[in-house]
Amino acid sequence: EDAWPLSTGAGVVVAVIDTGVAYKDDNRPRKRGIMMPDLEETGMVSGYDFVDDDDAPYDLHGHGTHVAGTVAQSTNNDYGVAGLAFDADIMPLRVLDGEGRGSFSDVADAIRYAADHGADVINMSLGGFFPSSEVNSAVQYASKKGGVVVAAAGHSGSNTKSYPAAFDNVIA
Repeated sequence: EDAWPLSTGAGVVVAVIDTGVAYKDDNRPRKRGIMMPDLEETGMVSGYDFVDDDDAPYDLHGHGTHVAGTVAQSTNNDYGVAGLAFDADIMPLRVLDGEGRGSFSDVADAIRYAADHGADVINMSLGGFFPSSEVNSAVQYASKKGGVVVAAAGHSGSNTKSYPAAFDNVIA
């Protein structure tokens, strides 16, 4: 809350590369699940579903919605939760299926999509122990375009590097 007088994220687009986001879209039927009322006032820009190759990146798992809420959850709405940058817009990019599995190529494509479609911040709360040259190339591409790339450092409890967090130009 102490940072909100300085910035609430207004004018910033954050790409959430994950399992998708449960959000309201009056223009199309939902694939599955319900719209999260605590994200109802959160700004959303067009995204993409790299798993199903369509423009409806709805969350079939829940993790991506959780991440989007951490970033830009609607605030002061009596749900008891506040997003860190509640005036930021979310760009939902689905690269993981309902089981949380995905491919390096989809992650790399999503990073490039975010960089080419106006994302100021690219967030990936995902990772693994194996580096991918394809993902690294996409990260460097996004960084050169001026995007800030953030990735999970890992949850293994070991000192093993997690990727893409361990790549240059990524904030872990």
